[in-house]
Amino acid sequence: MKNFFATPLYLGRLFGIPIRAHYSWLPVFPFYAWAIASSLLPRQAPGLTASEYWLLGFITTFLLFLSVLFHELAHSLMARAEGLGTGSITLYIFGGLASLEGQPANPSAEFKIALVGPAANFVMGTIFFLTAQSLSKGAAEQVFRHLGLVNWFLAVFNILPGMPLDGGRVLRAIVWRFNKNFRAATQIANRAGLVIAVTLVVYGLYFFAVADKVIGLSSVSLGVMIGLMLGTAEGRNYGLWRVKRGTVEDVMNRDVVLISPQMKVADFIDKVLQNNRDTSFPVAEDQRLHGMLLLEDLKALPREEWAKTQAKDCMRPVDNSMFISARLTVPQAQTMLANHPAHRAVVIDANGLIIGHVSLNDLRKAQNGNASTKN
Repeated sequence: MKNFFATPLYLGRLFGIPIRAHYSWLPVFPFYAWAIASSLLPRQAPGLTASEYWLLGFITTFLLFLSVLFHELAHSLMARAEGLGTGSITLYIFGGLASLEGQPANPSAEFKIALVGPAANFVMGTIFFLTAQSLSKGAAEQVFRHLGLVNWFLAVFNILPGMPLDGGRVLRAIVWRFNKNFRAATQIANRAGLVIAVTLVVYGLYFFAVADKVIGLSSVSLGVMIGLMLGTAEGRNYGLWRVKRGTVEDVMNRDVVLISPQMKVADFIDKVLQNNRDTSFPVAEDQRLHGMLLLEDLKALPREEWAKTQAKDCMRPVDNSMFISARLTVPQAQTMLANHPAHRAVVIDANGLIIGHVSLNDLRKAQNGNASTKN
């Protein structure tokens, strides 16, 4: 039973992307259907039987589930169009998560990948609302009207300019475009997310005390949810919270740019290289390291070969110097990278999957931070 709840339910594939649902959806389906069947529809469209209300309640909930899926699928397909690998989509009680292999290579890609999710909800909301307008007044019209409003709400909420919402990634893309610093842009977007979380909690508590308790509790719940998500790996990694700096995982950068083995050298130079100052790039598929693409190796490749040569054809094969375990202590990793020609390496987890990269400079800063704390 423990493993059942820990593992999302596999639903199938769309466009080659595995679709999973977190177990938190199990109580949501009957609860949301009950709310529609016992409250919204009887009030707005009286005269149906209880079984008809329940059937419409489950249909409404299923269409809401598809709306969340459409939002995440839009992210994944846009990421694929921008040259990023796509992992899986997992749907949660408050939304979903599209797993991408690496970070967007430039602000433009980040902007488009982030914006397309809320845009998808806006389009869905418009379709549902126009469908409702075309129907005569009744239960079906109320179902589509409700779905239209919910999708519009999701679009507006997700575009709020703070992490971990899509609007936070839009903000990061804009700041990144002007300051040319992904890490600093992420810190700004994270802090904006914290401001949104605190504002929602304060507003919710006030509304709960003086007006509508349901709206107040909803606002508090959303604020707490954003705060908890900011407290996860992404918020810690970009300096929003203080973290222990004992292992490589504590100090590594998660904004690693992964190159697909099938990416053409011309696309790599046009889409990736011009926005990154690194001299080596991990070539990976399904987050597994296949080799390393080095700029010094590309210099020997004639320009006329760029359009037909793939990364896998000119990468260096994997060797032990290219990666480092996330479990190593900072001193151990510092010793290893001190003798490394590039003074940086890809970080892999216990399953051999790429989860970030770390440089000798990152490790030295961590050591200095620990020393200052002890003093």
